[in-house]
Amino acid sequence: MKKIVLWGLMFAIGLGHPFSADAFSCSWNGPFLTVSKDAPLIIHGRILRHHPGSSQRMSVFVLETLKGEVLGSEMVVQMEKGRAFRTGQARFPVGSEWILALNGPSSKSGVFTLSHCGEYRLRVKKGEVIGSIDGRPSEQKRMALDVLKRKIHYPRFQAIFKGSVSQGKRFQQPFGEQFVFFLEPMPGGWEVVVKEHGREENLARLTPPFHFVPNPRFIVGWHLFEGPSECPEREYLEWNAPGVHRAFIFSPEVGEKIDYPPKAHELEKVQRFGRGSLSIEKFKLQPAADGCPVIEWMEFSVRLEGGY
Repeated sequence: MKKIVLWGLMFAIGLGHPFSADAFSCSWNGPFLTVSKDAPLIIHGRILRHHPGSSQRMSVFVLETLKGEVLGSEMVVQMEKGRAFRTGQARFPVGSEWILALNGPSSKSGVFTLSHCGEYRLRVKKGEVIGSIDGRPSEQKRMALDVLKRKIHYPRFQAIFKGSVSQGKRFQQPFGEQFVFFLEPMPGGWEVVVKEHGREENLARLTPPFHFVPNPRFIVGWHLFEGPSECPEREYLEWNAPGVHRAFIFSPEVGEKIDYPPKAHELEKVQRFGRGSLSIEKFKLQPAADGCPVIEWMEFSVRLEGGY
């Protein structure tokens, strides 16, 4: 009799708090945007059918691959044991659409596995995702599907590094999951460039200002010279050049959704995505006969942050 009462209590708890069932097998690792970072495969899929048997499996039609690679448009997903209080059919009705983060840290090799130790799935309805997106298990939130996709493709990042470069040489440093920072050589110095893997676009090229004063992305010798007026080739014949501290902005939308000349709200959007700063710590100028020195070498530090 005691056993019946105990199991009845456990069942009631499981129905009232769907995440409580997980506690019997593993701890909750976090909301979707936390646990999906460690998942090598994320798909948007539609449930086609459930397979009978003690092992809960379901066939999923892949509508879109958001992270990783999958062969074919149909796949079988194995659900980890631990949610004994609800069947796969009840949790994932045939025809329903989901964002699934698969093959997490506890998955078996060669099997597409959906973990129950966190919010590895979000329901998709009418262009929105529903579930514990970035909060506690009980916080069922809604977010536009397009917004979630941007957060998956470009998660938050921060990078700090130091470097050195010599005249005519290129410097490059990967950061985040998708980007590379470059110092591209140019006459007398370098240009700050940020690129996304697979694209040639300089995502930092919309850093203001655009007219009348030198842009901070360009680092040339006369900027660091005590007598800039001695360089007749300086931009706009400007006296006040950018100094040793350079700030720039960047976004993957540059060259796709945002281009030159940008509107004020578009510049704000670029800045919200990515911000960078470069500080020149040491340098050596090479004198030139025309009064416009070149930078022989420099040492610097860079800080980058952003993402959706």
